Amino acid sequence: MAASAPPHITHTEWSTLAPAIIQHITAGPGVAPAKHMAEHGDELLPFSEATTVVDMGCGPGQVTNAVLEAHHAKMPASVQMIGADNNAQMMVGYTMRQKTEVDKGNTYWQRAKTLEVDIHDCAALPDDSVSHMLCGFVLFLVPEPAKAISAMKRVMAPGGVLAVSSLQTSEWMKLSMYPSKIRPDLAVSGPGNGCSSAEDVTNHLKNSGFKDIEVIQIENYMEFNEYDSLCRFLLTKLPMTARIIAQMTNEEVLKTHALMVEDVKSWYPTLPARLVGKVNIAYCRK
Repeated sequence: MAASAPPHITHTEWSTLAPAIIQHITAGPGVAPAKHMAEHGDELLPFSEATTVVDMGCGPGQVTNAVLEAHHAKMPASVQMIGADNNAQMMVGYTMRQKTEVDKGNTYWQRAKTLEVDIHDCAALPDDSVSHMLCGFVLFLVPEPAKAISAMKRVMAPGGVLAVSSLQTSEWMKLSMYPSKIRPDLAVSGPGNGCSSAEDVTNHLKNSGFKDIEVIQIENYMEFNEYDSLCRFLLTKLPMTARIIAQMTNEEVLKTHALMVEDVKSWYPTLPARLVGKVNIAYCRK
């Protein structure tokens, strides 16, 4: 009997996904949540009072960009802006984003630094040092969320603000399940760790001793200009879906792709367009 696939996205799968994220998602699903974190995080603790700001699980730097774009002028020169990740390919993407932004004239990106960090231990960060810990689309995907929350709490300064976002529903995730329409025996399921819903993440944060917990739901999106490339991306680059189509014949994959394209065209007959999703963002203080 073949070994069952791991329930979480693996390090190798994240490495494979990284270039695709840079190409397809830099201006997509993470942008609206990142802007909300930058705005509401400033209301809870002004970035003018920041010491160290960590974009945990930084990927291509949507959170970093949102914070620097909105608040760089008032952030003290001593503030550390850190893009933290434990995946080398993701950090390459972050560095590429930094160069692109600086070349465009957004010189505030020069203050961003990268740091290799495992969210489960945050070992590279000192205790009580982080004023703003902003964790976009990471916590609900990691194998041990309680351990990660505990590690982040350890490195946060007293009164520091933690923000974590998790995807709840989306049209692109609905599309990623389409292989099951062609092969019902191959169930596609999203990664989950019991730290996604508002109730679950609230309980995790309470159990770790955080206070002033609130969960806000917002809308996010994935923009696209072509039906074909969008559906190819969702089929081949989203790790859980890629695992499934690896077990399908080429004919079955083509049928799945055609069905996806047909449905997206019916939903959005005019291009460019955007798929829509819903995100929970939890905020709290140490």
